[in-house]
This record gives sequence, C-alpha cells and structure tokens, in this order.
Amino acid sequence: MKGFKAVASMAVLSALWSTAPAHAIPVTDFVNPTDTIIGLGSTPSPCPVGFTCTTSSLSFVHNLTDNGFAPGDLITSATVAIHLTDENGSEGYTYLIGLTQTEIAANVPTNSTDTYTLSVGSLADLQADGTIPIQITITSANNNQSFNFADSTLTAQVSARETRIAAVPEPATTLLLGCGLLGLGFVRRKSA
Repeated sequence: MKGFKAVASMAVLSALWSTAPAHAIPVTDFVNPTDTIIGLGSTPSPCPVGFTCTTSSLSFVHNLTDNGFAPGDLITSATVAIHLTDENGSEGYTYLIGLTQTEIAANVPTNSTDTYTLSVGSLADLQADGTIPIQITITSANNNQSFNFADSTLTAQVSARETRIAAVPEPATTLLLGCGLLGLGFVRRKSA
C-alpha cells in the first residue's frame, strides 16, 4: 500500500509540474506594400498584389496564421497600427477594422501612425480564423485630395499556445515519470 501511495503522489506531482500557466505571447503580422496613393474619387494607385482597390478605398487582410497563430489559440487582445502620410495633412478618412469596428479620424497629419485596440466584435472576428479585414477610405479632401498608405501592423496577444506544445513532454517531466516508475519497481521487488 505504501508503494501505491508513493506512485500516486509522484503522478500528481508530475501532472502539476508539467502544467505550465498560459502566458500571452505577441504574434505580429506586418503589411508593407509599396506606398499606395488613396485619392478622393479615384482608385488607389498602385494597387498592391492581394489588395482590393475601389473608388476612394483600399482593403487588405491581416493574417496571423502564417506567423504562429493556430486554431485553438486564444487571442486576449490585439491592436492595429496603420501608418499614413500626407503632404498637406488635411484629408479625412475612416477605417473599417473587421466587420464591426469603424474608427474615424478628422485628418491625416504629415506622417502618422494610428493605433487602435480591437473591439470585442473585431477580436471575435480575428479569433475565428486568425484573419481580419482592414478597409481604409478617404472621406474628404481639401488641398491635394489624397494621402499615402505606407504600412499596417497587427499585434495580437495570444495565449494557450502551451497547450499545443505540451503534447511533447518536457525532459523534466519524463525524468520525473521515470523516477516514479523506478520507485514502483523497487517497491514491488522489496515486497516480493
């Protein structure tokens, strides 16, 4: 009976040791095409490969799946940083992030990076498959009637990645399990 208790306590200790707490890990997707001019009443030029360009609007998709995100991972928070440049700083624009979040800014400063925290709806959209659509639309123009889209960065805090990695036991866990089995064998040999 003593041997059984020793093995049971070793198994519990091994299970506790191998369960690592989930830590949020930043996963980033960077979209950096050739600077694209978005003008009021015209199609963005040049339209980068993989983008959708319509009158006064540019759309693209951030994709975390090629940067470490896998189904089952949990996204706890995310931000999108969109970098725009404008010589005159007088054009109005809107962002549509995902299917539910619209952000509006009055004008584009000469060189600005706007960072937005994803809303609950947009976070759910990103969580579903690791992708989120972004649309940038010019809404008003004063002087030169256009601005440049330079780049965009999506940064997501992802946890539960340890769950995927935990399928392969750590050396310390294997060693602990081996010691428990050796102890069980020793106890069985002594009692026989």
